[in-house]
Amino acid sequence: MDFKTKTVNAEFWFTQASQMLAAAEVLFCAMSSRSSEMETSVGCHKGSMFLLGIALENAFKGVVASQGKLIIGRARIDTRKSFPGCKNHNLSDLAKLVNLETNLTEKELLQRLSIYTIWAGKYGTPLSETEYTNAQGHQHQSPRDFEIAKNLIFKLRARTDFDAQSGWPELPS
Repeated sequence: MDFKTKTVNAEFWFTQASQMLAAAEVLFCAMSSRSSEMETSVGCHKGSMFLLGIALENAFKGVVASQGKLIIGRARIDTRKSFPGCKNHNLSDLAKLVNLETNLTEKELLQRLSIYTIWAGKYGTPLSETEYTNAQGHQHQSPRDFEIAKNLIFKLRARTDFDAQSGWPELPS
């Protein structure tokens, strides 16, 4: 299978979303175990939040792919054309792009997870003081985050050509 065929196929984006969701849950469980040392626990928290955010980012991108709006140019995804008006890795922007209606709880989770997809899952400090200030008090996680994220992924998958009985459509040969 070539790059473009795989890249513009929603199934691959949602498969990655499921894998990242599962990995996030494993890290959360490790963080929650009493035997976890403080430094390991903090790393598990950041990793879990980052992977949970990446799971949702992949699901959003799967919707864009299913809509035929994922643009490939020069053998790579053209992010400006594919995700117009979206700041890199900002889940709230991606929700607006695909016109996903979210409730207050879902919006709050997308905002918290964006902190990790933009910087906190990758760096010890943000690239700007504003991002640092905006993150204060919003870097927490609960078991309920996974339920909310799963529901969001389910809502997003419902916007694709996935069929609950037959699964994903066959790829063209």
